[in-house]
Amino acid sequence: MKRIFTTVAVFLCAMCISTTVFAHSHLSESNPTDGDVLSEPLSEIVLEFDGDIELGSFMDVTTTDGKDVELEEIIINESTLTGTVAEPLTNGDFQVNWNIISADGHPMEGEFSFTVDSEVPESREEVTEDPVETEETEVGDATETAEQTTDDEESSSMTTILIVILVVIVIVGFILLIKRKK
Repeated sequence: MKRIFTTVAVFLCAMCISTTVFAHSHLSESNPTDGDVLSEPLSEIVLEFDGDIELGSFMDVTTTDGKDVELEEIIINESTLTGTVAEPLTNGDFQVNWNIISADGHPMEGEFSFTVDSEVPESREEVTEDPVETEETEVGDATETAEQTTDDEESSSMTTILIVILVVIVIVGFILLIKRKK
């Protein structure tokens, strides 16, 4: 009987300690955010996740009519995925598709869209200088995407399922203990 209680106690402790094992990296911020309408050409897309991401994570950008936008460089830095476009994005609707590998090895994916609606710049200097300022101010205003909400609901469901399983194990152990005493 002591073995059953020891096993249950060890299992419960392991489940309490290792809840972070079930945590996946979710998109916490992006620049631009889903649905943004930018008034300046865009030269870089930054995705921030709430956990570290691994090599092999990537993003691609397309126009609404399905044309690929060339990314010059994709940088993975701990919990940030940054894509630099070869040519600044000018007026149009764009979609970003991202695929990451969480630090726990779980693949995650999502998408969001934004619009660039800027006045045509008179000189090339304006195009390269202004987007940097816009990006810095807009990162703080990022909003939660639909993918985050779905992922949060899945994590919450997983936690609920684990708690129910633990309660069932404890009840079964208690019933077995009572039967053995009789």
